[in-house]
Amino acid sequence: MLLSAGAHAATTDFTGRGVFHFESKSGCPLSSTDQSATDCNRVALDLADVHAAVDTAANTIVFSSGATDHDGAVVGDVLLQGSGVATDGRRVPLSLHLLLRQSGSKWSPDIYVHAPVRGKFTDVKMDPYRVSVREGTTERVVLTPQQAIDVLTHPSLASRVAREFVAVRPSDAKNPTADDITIALGLGRLSKSVARASFSASGADADLNQTLASGTWTIEIEALSGQIPLWVTQRELFLFGLDDSALLQDLRTHGFHSHDKLVLGARDGKGYLSFNGHEEAFAGAAASGRSFMQDSFIGLILASHRDADVQRTSNAPRTKDATGKQPA
Repeated sequence: MLLSAGAHAATTDFTGRGVFHFESKSGCPLSSTDQSATDCNRVALDLADVHAAVDTAANTIVFSSGATDHDGAVVGDVLLQGSGVATDGRRVPLSLHLLLRQSGSKWSPDIYVHAPVRGKFTDVKMDPYRVSVREGTTERVVLTPQQAIDVLTHPSLASRVAREFVAVRPSDAKNPTADDITIALGLGRLSKSVARASFSASGADADLNQTLASGTWTIEIEALSGQIPLWVTQRELFLFGLDDSALLQDLRTHGFHSHDKLVLGARDGKGYLSFNGHEEAFAGAAASGRSFMQDSFIGLILASHRDADVQRTSNAPRTKDATGKQPA
């Protein structure tokens, strides 16, 4: 499977099952000194007969499909990266996620907002893409630049049009900025905690890309129930380059059971994958980890918490030694 293919040409045709990244002129969520890290907008095609034409000059994306028998299945998505100013005055990363299903010749869009903090956002910066789908002999617009801005400035709009409502809260209420969060599905009293996610890394390198490439780190996902939808599990494995692992065959087939634990990580840059205590070497750990931390709602929150930790560490006064001098 192709995890990611970058493209800087004005028009690029993506065809067949795969995850493809292209340039964002509005910035990317993860800190990096590598200019190639600007390829953080994404098109994912779930099926072999789905196509997407991306024109980075005209800011258009057009989806089409050679089949009409998908019966409401997810056939692809678009993820656009940008940023906005939160109510506390900080500029934070924002992602707009457009999920596409197809029934017959008709396409159905769902819109989600990924944000590391709650509330409304101002001064939103995001590439102004217009997304269309081909239905028979006609072409229908499913996302305009203005719609994107409206949803990003008022994320509650996205929750009203999305099929699933996802809520995130700190796993430890007394430590809300910790790199450990709990994910729930549903609204209010009907919500159900389904998973716990955490990120840890040795050192405090401000460049998360560098940490993922050569450092020691872990991303841990633990199921808190057996209610994570199977299609969600299968799609997440696909998006983050994990669906070819023999270790995860049972997870791909049956989904998460309560207390199943998936760990992706590296020790001094050597990647590994672990599921319920069984571990295998995984050369693609850095790429999968980067995609998860940048492209997923959960990862974006964990990355934001880590950035805050790094900032607090760098701003903290250094401890003096016994002579009263600060260490060099």
